[in-house]
Amino acid sequence: MKMKTRLSAWKYVKNNKRVVGVLVTSLALSFMAMYVIHVLLSTTSESFRPVMFEMPKHISYASLTPKAFGINRDDYENYEEFETALNEKRDEVIENLKKHPGIDNVILTQVALSHYQPVVGEIAYEAPLLEADQIRDFLDHMGAKLVDGRMPECDGEVLVDTKLMKNAGTKIGDWFSEGMYGETFRIVGVIESSSRICVGTPMGNTNSGWYMVVYNDESTMDLKAVLEAEGLTITEQDTIYDSLSYKKMYEKDVDGVIQDVILAISLVVTIFLSLLVLVAYVSFLRDRVSEYCLYASIGYGRAEIYGMILREMVLLFLIGTVSGLIISLGAGILIEELVIWPRGLEGSIFYGERILTILGIFLLLMGILQIPVLAYVNRIKTVDMIEEQ
Repeated sequence: MKMKTRLSAWKYVKNNKRVVGVLVTSLALSFMAMYVIHVLLSTTSESFRPVMFEMPKHISYASLTPKAFGINRDDYENYEEFETALNEKRDEVIENLKKHPGIDNVILTQVALSHYQPVVGEIAYEAPLLEADQIRDFLDHMGAKLVDGRMPECDGEVLVDTKLMKNAGTKIGDWFSEGMYGETFRIVGVIESSSRICVGTPMGNTNSGWYMVVYNDESTMDLKAVLEAEGLTITEQDTIYDSLSYKKMYEKDVDGVIQDVILAISLVVTIFLSLLVLVAYVSFLRDRVSEYCLYASIGYGRAEIYGMILREMVLLFLIGTVSGLIISLGAGILIEELVIWPRGLEGSIFYGERILTILGIFLLLMGILQIPVLAYVNRIKTVDMIEEQ
C-alpha cells in the first residue's frame, strides 16, 4: 500500500551533519569568494568616481599644441618670433575664455601629478602649481578647505586631500609624489574636498607639463566645443581633461574593465563551483541509493522521492546562501575597517545587485544538478527487484 506521509527533507539534513556541512560550507565559501572579490574590485570604481565625476564639474585642463592656435613654426624666421606669436594668441584665447558663460577664470600654469591607488589599478591626475596668492581662490572654487597644517608660502609647497594622504601613507612634512619628483614638493597642509584635489606652488621647471587650468561650472561639460567655438582646431595631439573626457575614460577604462574582470572571475568561480558541487552531489546521491530503493519498496513513487531530493537541495542551498551572505557581510566589514578606510578609499559592503547575481548563479547550479538527480531517480528499484538481479 502506498504511503501517504510526505517524505521529510529535514531528517537527513539533521542526522547527517558532516556530509551536509561539507556541501553547505562549499556553497557558503563560494558565495563569499564571489562577493568579496566584487567588494574589493569595486573600491576602484567607487574611489575613482570623485576624481572623474566631481572634479571636472569645477575644473578642466587643456594642453594645446601650437597648431591648435593656428600657429606654424615654419611661418617665422626664428624661435623668438614664433614663441611671441604663440603667447599672444594663447593670451587672447585665455581672455576670451574668461568671458565665456560658466567659466570663472583661466590660468596657464605648470601641473604636477597626484596619484590615487585603490586595491586594483591607479589613477594619476593633474594638481595645478599656482602662485601662493592664487591658491585660496582655487580652494574656494573647488569647495575645499584647509583642515590641518598651513597654506603654501614658498616654492614647492603642496596641499593634499586628506584621503590621498591616507592612501599614500604620508603626513605633513613628507615629500609629495616622491617616486616621481624626488625631494621637490613638500606637503605643508591637508585639505578636505569632494574631488580629491591637490594644489601647490611651482619649484623651478619640475612639472608634468603646462596646462590652461579652466575654472568652470557644471554648464561647461565640453571644453573642446568651447575651444572650437573660439576658433581653435583641436586634434588628437591636444590634451583635454573635462567632464566628457573623464566620463568616457571612466566608462571604458575603469567601470568597463572592472565589470569585465568581475564577470571573468565569476565565470571561473561558477565553473569551479559547478564541478565541485556536481562531484560532491553525485557522491551524495550514490551513497543514498539503498535509502531511495527502500522508499520505493514501501510504496513511495519516483515523483515523491524526487520531490524529497529537490526539497533537500533547496534547503541545503538556502542554508549555504544565508551562511554565505552572513560571512560575506562580515568579511565586508573587515575589509572596510582594515582596507577601505585606512587607505582613504571609497567603497560599500552591501551590493544588492551582486547578491542577486550570485543567487542567479546558485539557481543555475541547482538546474544543472537536476541532471544527475533525475538520472538516479529513474534508476531507483525496489528491494525485491534488487534481490532478483
